Amino acid sequence: MLLIKQLINIKNLIIKFFNFYINSSLHVSLAVVCFQYITLLKFDINVDYILLIFSFCLSLNAYNFIKYFEIVFLKSQKKSVSLKLICFLTFISIVTSLVITTKLTDEMLVLVLLMSLLTLFYFFPFNSVNKNLRKTPGLKIFIVAIVWSLLIVVLPIINFTDKLDTSFLIYFTQVLIFVIVTIFPFEIRDLNSDSKKLHTIPQRIGVNNTKVLGFSLLFIFMILDCIQYGILYFIAFKSILVNGVVCLTTFILILKSTEKQSVYFSSFWVESLPILWLLLYAF
Repeated sequence: MLLIKQLINIKNLIIKFFNFYINSSLHVSLAVVCFQYITLLKFDINVDYILLIFSFCLSLNAYNFIKYFEIVFLKSQKKSVSLKLICFLTFISIVTSLVITTKLTDEMLVLVLLMSLLTLFYFFPFNSVNKNLRKTPGLKIFIVAIVWSLLIVVLPIINFTDKLDTSFLIYFTQVLIFVIVTIFPFEIRDLNSDSKKLHTIPQRIGVNNTKVLGFSLLFIFMILDCIQYGILYFIAFKSILVNGVVCLTTFILILKSTEKQSVYFSSFWVESLPILWLLLYAF
């Protein structure tokens, strides 16, 4: 009986830790770093671990700012232990990112400023009708995709002007497409809770058509891969195989997306795709 009780306590402890891992944005920040690591590998750039740490902190700061700013600063309710830990983690992350900022080049600082402004306007109102980018009809998904793409693709190679060529433009387009597609499961999940004024993709064209659109965009992604391999000779055949597996996995997740998906379906499994991608790409 005592053993069973201990096992239950261990299980509950693991669940609490896992929930903290997800809710504190550690998982999505890890996904961003893995995606950025792929960029470094693709363009044969020496891995800059300071940059990876900075990108991790930047992602964690942005996501936690958007998720918890109102709860922490605008509401007087008692803060849970978990929320206090998230605030402490975010504070450490902010300090770390500020220290690393002093080591960035001017070009990188300008890009970080642009991403920061987009994040701020995503949350705070920017006009007299109290509307932010998040609440601007049809704009939410594109703002998120653009910020992710700038962070994943442009920031690591902005100082390598010889890399800013056709291959860069194609890869940036592919990442933009991929991020947009991976947002679809989240928008399907939030279909009934999102304001109808947001005009999200599932609200506009329905769940089934959103899935068809996702497949179409992934197909375009793979066509761009084939162009790079067969015409431009930018990538090896292994990259096509890896990207094909990732696209197929992504499409399966989109197919399984519903309004009543499990708690971890999007926030863990969908956001794990860049981690899977890096593992396949590296090995």
